[in-house]
Amino acid sequence: MKLQFTHFFICSIAISLLSCGEKTENNSITKSFSLEITDSVQIDYMGEMMLLDYDPKADKYLLATDSYYEYLEVDGDGKILNHNKFNQDGIDAVGQALGLGYFNGDVTVFNPPEGYFRFQDSSKVGEVTIPYPHQAFMMYPKLGMFESEGKIYYPKPWPETLAVNFEEGEFYQALLHLPIIEAQDMETGDTLGVLSLPESSALLDDEVKGFPIPVYTVDGEKLLLSMWFTPEIYVYNKVGGKFEYEKTVDVDIPGWIPTTSVPLDKAEQFFTENQKKRPGNLTNILVSGDYFIAIYNRGLSEEEKAQLGPPTRDGLAARKKDPNYAAIFDKDFNQLATNVPFPITSNFPNVVNKKGELVVSKVAGLSETEDDGIVLYKLKLVSK
Repeated sequence: MKLQFTHFFICSIAISLLSCGEKTENNSITKSFSLEITDSVQIDYMGEMMLLDYDPKADKYLLATDSYYEYLEVDGDGKILNHNKFNQDGIDAVGQALGLGYFNGDVTVFNPPEGYFRFQDSSKVGEVTIPYPHQAFMMYPKLGMFESEGKIYYPKPWPETLAVNFEEGEFYQALLHLPIIEAQDMETGDTLGVLSLPESSALLDDEVKGFPIPVYTVDGEKLLLSMWFTPEIYVYNKVGGKFEYEKTVDVDIPGWIPTTSVPLDKAEQFFTENQKKRPGNLTNILVSGDYFIAIYNRGLSEEEKAQLGPPTRDGLAARKKDPNYAAIFDKDFNQLATNVPFPITSNFPNVVNKKGELVVSKVAGLSETEDDGIVLYKLKLVSK
């Protein structure tokens, strides 16, 4: 039961046709953008895995099953560098794999209640221990750990003192007021919440607006944050060891299906109302060259979702109807394009490699042809 509340949001990931989107800039010059396939890489592995992360120093990619317990590391040509399954028993056991990604080149897994375990070549080489009792109720689609000035930054788990009750509006309010990112001093182990939503955020109003799934990207001294269920990017600047809120950038997405808010005293109705449709999600923020790229799926209305028929385990019908798109921004956060689609068979998540290419894994069930292994697509953002 722990994960079913967020499964509705996390699983609303989609795929799209390849074409272009456009929008007029402030200087009245119109550009069109497209995501063009520059290369495809085949991995000699029979089974489904999705691309999760990329390590630019070693130029390697991390793929995993949807449970995060089994993973592959491959190079840019698709050669398998490492294949591992976490042990669920023993000294280095991973009881819960609730987030997976690279941290300083190590495969790192969020394994509550211990913390973050680090692996090299399938062997545990270290961990970042959470020094207080905590709890976890969701899988992080993007782990996002990074290091700066002697501190390690990571998504802050919920403290055990947080009274979890999905039928109480006060729970959602308390959750949204918690720090989103925590820093831990590498020498002392002391922790400090370093980033929270600004008090001006509409998400802090006296309504249940959604279940937060933080996804963030660091670009130099800036940190760009999505809370998943709204078409907004929160922009922060790093000042000392903390992040100061700068502004909120609205992502203009025609056809966006919002979540239905409910009053705090009717919180038990939230999931009931929103399961009738498939709300839109802003699932990633990437940096490629001179552009910020917001990745999203727009969602499906009640009528559109009803037309899909009974839900299937693989959710392929919903993926086809609710595809992944990109919105393009310049570095001053002027929106240049919207609804720039990905190839129809592209999976979620997606990464940017050191060449600035967007890389996605292929969903076999969405393809009309059968491949002998996993396929990665390398995409180039092209403006005209």
